[in-house]
Amino acid sequence: MHKQVQRIAMFTALAIGTSALSVTPALAIPTTQDQDHHDQYQKDRNEHPEYVNNKYYQLGNKEGYDDHKKNLQRKEHNHTYNTDMDKQAHDYGYQQGWEGKDYHEHQKPN
Repeated sequence: MHKQVQRIAMFTALAIGTSALSVTPALAIPTTQDQDHHDQYQKDRNEHPEYVNNKYYQLGNKEGYDDHKKNLQRKEHNHTYNTDMDKQAHDYGYQQGWEGKDYHEHQKPN
């Protein structure tokens, strides 16, 4: 009887340990959708890294993202830009926002 109880206890411990090991890695793996979203953001960010800290890029992205949520694209942007690069950064940021890519989502440290 003692050996039978000991075997059941060992079997139960082994079953619990095996199931815990098989579930744990699944919890740490990001979903494919999360990875794709992150990869696309990194690709966009690497195409124009000079724009990321530009206040006009950030403004354009905010306006574009707001318009994306409203599903209403504005025709004019009434801003005074310091340089042509600021206008390009704004336009690029707006386009990114219009596509649903929010600059502020990615400001959280990993």
